[in-house]
Amino acid sequence: MKDLLLDATGDLAVSSSGDISITDSVSQAVKIRLQWFAGEWEFNEELGIPYFDEVLVKGGNDFRTEQLIREQILSVDEVTEVTSLTITANKAERTLTISFEAKAGSEYISEEVTVNA
Repeated sequence: MKDLLLDATGDLAVSSSGDISITDSVSQAVKIRLQWFAGEWEFNEELGIPYFDEVLVKGGNDFRTEQLIREQILSVDEVTEVTSLTITANKAERTLTISFEAKAGSEYISEEVTVNA
């Protein structure tokens, strides 16, 4: 999957000479999916995770949250398996830290993503 390269903050990576780069990073694709809030992308409002409706809510279902996160990771074409998943929620601050390891082809990717509501 080809995409524009993003920097560590999620902004478009621009070189010192003003150039942008293309990447096929599976890790970046997964991080983007995990940071999509349901309904926020105007071209397809069905995409994303229902953070406001199901995840970062009082009395949220931890099993359902894990299921939603796992589905998003596996929705990236190259990912074949989620081998490790840890979700830490701070519902008072409405943040979620997702640590995962996934298999993509013969490689493993390991990342941590923080979602702020």
